[in-house]
Amino acid sequence: MAQASEVPDQLQPTDERILRLLYAEGIQVRLDIERRLSLPGLLTARRCQVLADRGLVRNSNWCCYEITELGRQSL
Repeated sequence: MAQASEVPDQLQPTDERILRLLYAEGIQVRLDIERRLSLPGLLTARRCQVLADRGLVRNSNWCCYEITELGRQSL
């Protein structure tokens, strides 16, 4: 039985904040995202992973994220 924990076509407010930061600043280390947006580490890691799974950001290595064209279009 599948659970619908989030609406796939809509961004959560935290997701949008992360995407806007990446759009403005380019590639960001996850720790910098946490600091700049005042987010807890676990939340940042989870939301960045969700964004990567949806193709909105690219995880260039274990801790760096970059917005994709799809991510730009979603803003």
